[in-house]
Amino acid sequence: MKSDMLTPVIRPAMVDDFTVIESLNHSVVNLTSPMDAERIQQLHAMSSYHRVIVQDSQLMAFLLVLGPDCDYDSVNYQWFDQHYDDFAYIDRIVVRDRSRGQGLGTILYEDLFAWAISQQIGNIVCEYNVEPLNEASRKFHDVLGFQEVSLERIGQAKRVSMQLRVLTV
Repeated sequence: MKSDMLTPVIRPAMVDDFTVIESLNHSVVNLTSPMDAERIQQLHAMSSYHRVIVQDSQLMAFLLVLGPDCDYDSVNYQWFDQHYDDFAYIDRIVVRDRSRGQGLGTILYEDLFAWAISQQIGNIVCEYNVEPLNEASRKFHDVLGFQEVSLERIGQAKRVSMQLRVLTV
């Protein structure tokens, strides 16, 4: 019975998860962007897909995704919104530190791909830092079939790789 408890369960994010989501996001804020409780509520309300992985009664990861035409002030999101009509924008994915490398991110992305296909969404888009380089994200997205569609400069010290994964719907 114990092994069943360790099976990762994907479910929709709920208000009760927001404190843990805030903490997980804060642990990697240098790779994402700040997100306090109010911001989580705003993004959750805008999101088309916001799911978590729970394993052994603990929230281990979350994935937050927005669709087109959201009133979202992210310059990266706005770039995709200007260039694509049909997309699911991965705003952020965070996996608990001690659980990285165990496939939880891949499980969430595969769930997102299946959801997007069921919704007739053909393009999954996201970005990752290339200056400074987020090598783990680069490798992760490369393995999952994402392709670079643009390089964009954000401010003085940051460049991001705009990524696209086309799904067959």
